[in-house]
Amino acid sequence: MATIAITGVGGLLGRALVARLNADGPGAAHGVDRIVGLDVRPPSDLAPELTLAPDLTLAPELVLHAIDVRDPGLVDLLAGVDTVVHLAFQMDPIRDVDEMRSINVDGTMNVMACARAAGVGRVIYLSSVVAYGARPDNDVPLTESSPLNGQPGFTYAEHKREVEDLLWPWHAASDAPALTVLRSAAVFGPGVQNFLTRVLELPALPVLPDAPPLQFVHVDDVTSAVVHALSTPLDGAFNVAPDGWLDHARVLALSGRRTLAMQPERMRRLVEQAHRLGVGELEPGVVELFQHPWVLSNERLRATGWAPTRSNEETLLETVLEHEDFVSLGRLRVSRTLLRTLGIAGGALLAVASAAALRRR
Repeated sequence: MATIAITGVGGLLGRALVARLNADGPGAAHGVDRIVGLDVRPPSDLAPELTLAPDLTLAPELVLHAIDVRDPGLVDLLAGVDTVVHLAFQMDPIRDVDEMRSINVDGTMNVMACARAAGVGRVIYLSSVVAYGARPDNDVPLTESSPLNGQPGFTYAEHKREVEDLLWPWHAASDAPALTVLRSAAVFGPGVQNFLTRVLELPALPVLPDAPPLQFVHVDDVTSAVVHALSTPLDGAFNVAPDGWLDHARVLALSGRRTLAMQPERMRRLVEQAHRLGVGELEPGVVELFQHPWVLSNERLRATGWAPTRSNEETLLETVLEHEDFVSLGRLRVSRTLLRTLGIAGGALLAVASAAALRRR
């Protein structure tokens, strides 16, 4: 039986993975009987949401620790761990870009260094489709041999690319753990809250000319890919994606939102202005995601025995239904039901809150 450590265990994917392992129990094919949960938040904050199992007496033992992924003391907590699942990463942009890079890049490489020093056998690292970047000359679909170009002007994507640039030389060392890199398509599904899902909450969805196809992988399929990697030795990089993709017209139809035709230059100017003023969370490089293709082939991972359980349509529709009552303007997110209830006062409240947010910036 195996011990695994999960960084960022308090995040959506971390909680979903623990729930999956709990539901399977320690006698399942993955062989996990002990989980070391690592998160910057204290265990008292994490425990209630990480102990949801049908029968806790059958669940793998869960031990929680509060620690920053940049802390060298992490090596002591990884003693006796067979596999590290590295999920901790700052996705949504923050104003302190140096701090964000420190968490994402320096933190990841500290996890790798501590895993090696502790004698961990394998590291499973969750990367992202954005490490490839959205480019006019991209392969359609992208395969694991497609170049990793990142996305200039999109911090999260640049950090995912930079980490992989560092990972492969690190892995080449003779004493490095085995390495599995799972490059996930855009993760959607219940509970997902990030800048991409908040695009769905805009009063009107911007539509650029010749918009590319889009792809959405269900959170359950990402966790199933991690579990698959725990029980099946996978060496190298593997794309995690549903079968196929949706053309932009179908995405808009499923979203149920109004649309606003826009040229890329205008959208980029608006995003840049909002970001500079601190009232918008999108970064200029994100515009490329709505302009150029970035869809994945899942053939390599499928060949190892993994398969998605949800289609693009199912995943997107489930997400749309969960977010349909909300409207987002920059960093402000409110319920449509609340606004309707408040009427004119609701509109005034929205305006005041927006002005207050701007002043704080």
